[in-house]
Amino acid sequence: MSILDGVEHLRGGLDYHLARHNLLTANLAHVDTPGFRPLDLERTGAFEGTLQAAMATTQPGHIAMATTSATASPWHVVEDASVQGTSSDGNAVSLDREAVKIAANQMRYDAIASLTQNELSGLVWAANDGRGG
Repeated sequence: MSILDGVEHLRGGLDYHLARHNLLTANLAHVDTPGFRPLDLERTGAFEGTLQAAMATTQPGHIAMATTSATASPWHVVEDASVQGTSSDGNAVSLDREAVKIAANQMRYDAIASLTQNELSGLVWAANDGRGG
């Protein structure tokens, strides 16, 4: 276990929410594009890794699960499942829905950034032997 493991997990959360923010704002940019379907990010990393470990073959006759690359992204782009209808030109972007999703994503990003700052402050405090820093 590394001293920076906690910060690395938080960095992963920040990366996810930054990538999701970029994708959600891109949806807004396509509000007038005919036939455009909004996209979102879906997490895939931690759960799938845990599932693969749990489902590892225990008997020679069992079928092994497919493994993925270690460098694969812990999320992937999917079509937004919360879409409720489309406009006359086939565009399914809702300004209100995207704005709410962006605001909620921003709040999560800010919370994780605050946790990261606290974690790093604790490491600085420890590196300075408990003196101010």
